[in-house]
Amino acid sequence: MGAPPTVAVRLRPYRGRVDHPAMVEVNNAARAAAGIVERATVESLDVDYANLTNCDLERDIRIAELDGRTVGFGRLWWADRNSGERSIETICRVMPDARRRGVGSALLAFQLARVDELVATMRTDVGDRPIIAVAYVLGRDEGALRLLDRHGFTLARRHAELVRADLADIPDHPLPAGFEIRPIEPADRTMIRRVFDVDAEVFRDHWGDVDASDEAWRRFVASPETQPELWQVAFDRGTGEIAGQILNFVAEGLDGRPVGWTESIAVRRPYRRRGLARALLAASLRRVREAGAACAALGVDTGNENRALDLYESLGFRIVAEF
Repeated sequence: MGAPPTVAVRLRPYRGRVDHPAMVEVNNAARAAAGIVERATVESLDVDYANLTNCDLERDIRIAELDGRTVGFGRLWWADRNSGERSIETICRVMPDARRRGVGSALLAFQLARVDELVATMRTDVGDRPIIAVAYVLGRDEGALRLLDRHGFTLARRHAELVRADLADIPDHPLPAGFEIRPIEPADRTMIRRVFDVDAEVFRDHWGDVDASDEAWRRFVASPETQPELWQVAFDRGTGEIAGQILNFVAEGLDGRPVGWTESIAVRRPYRRRGLARALLAASLRRVREAGAACAALGVDTGNENRALDLYESLGFRIVAEF
């Protein structure tokens, strides 16, 4: 038998929510191939794409098709990084069974041409600040890494997904003196906004960028992952200020089990080095267990200067995948 006939990759514009089921299928297949637990859903994509920041739905998104089947998609947007650069950021997801057929190359070519267009329009606004291109890759997609290397990208950072395989034997780490965890009511929009603002404040210290835009706020309040009844928010008893927080949520993982995500782990600068993050994480593990989670998971920047990875591993989390 001869080789199967070559089918040209077709890139087309994004058509709106009608594309979301196929995009979620592609995304989850790519995540599964990389060993990633987190699952994309149509509901979350509906919320996200209705409230994108610095992304033109018509010009910055392309859907890839082979023989009429959606096999990939790419999106780009821009952000101002905590370190001062303007970054034009890209993601590309391709079905594992459609790789090495030119899909990723076609999407990247579109994205790099669009980067050039954006740079030309941004130069006056940005001034002397550097403009960089950033690509996010699922760790096991070696083909994507080789493709980016050929186009002048260099590996800058690794992130990891960690899982605590069960929720037994959670250690007892009490809150430091002077702090208390208070429940957050889902209807208390003012308090939820305070939590959102604290998250943005803390992550301005981290590598990358922070999106505190109006679009980000709308995504946050509408997201199915925003579950205030599961949050662990520690308050300074003396001042009433939020000192630290973990914004837990429970969602179905790729294997169908409920996963307790102990995410957005944030301690404000005046309250660090007191054991607050450790106490909040232990409390979070108990809270997601109570909510029916079978395991817990979180993401981490492996280069985090506060040695976050060491903390998470000391509480039983283990790396399962990289980005």
